[in-house]
Amino acid sequence: MAEQIDEVRSTLDGFAAVWKTNDGPALGGFFTDDGTLVNPFGQKAVGRDAVSEMYTEYFKGMLAGTSTAITLDTVRDLGRERAFIDAEQRILAPDGSEILALHLTALVGREGGSWKFLDSRPFTYAEAPPSG
Repeated sequence: MAEQIDEVRSTLDGFAAVWKTNDGPALGGFFTDDGTLVNPFGQKAVGRDAVSEMYTEYFKGMLAGTSTAITLDTVRDLGRERAFIDAEQRILAPDGSEILALHLTALVGREGGSWKFLDSRPFTYAEAPPSG
């Protein structure tokens, strides 16, 4: 299990390194052919090409010049080369200030010797309603 955690952490570190290049197709490469991404704004991309396009569009606008940092919290081994992960993700402006703090849940699978996203769901927590 420790090896699996290290491998998943390495994949997330690679994802963050590629994010710095603002290269949508390269980030899409971290997803399986039929992988899905539902971004924090509720937009859904189905398939590697659609994920690549989504990132490409965002890197032309609000994510231009950004970087990300991902801290892995847990990895739950699901067997058959699958795992469910929880992580904290921060999106940083070019000056290093935080733009968005996210919680990332994802189903990942081993494909071709590396881990890829099958389903990724970065989200923010809602504010609790007032009591009483």
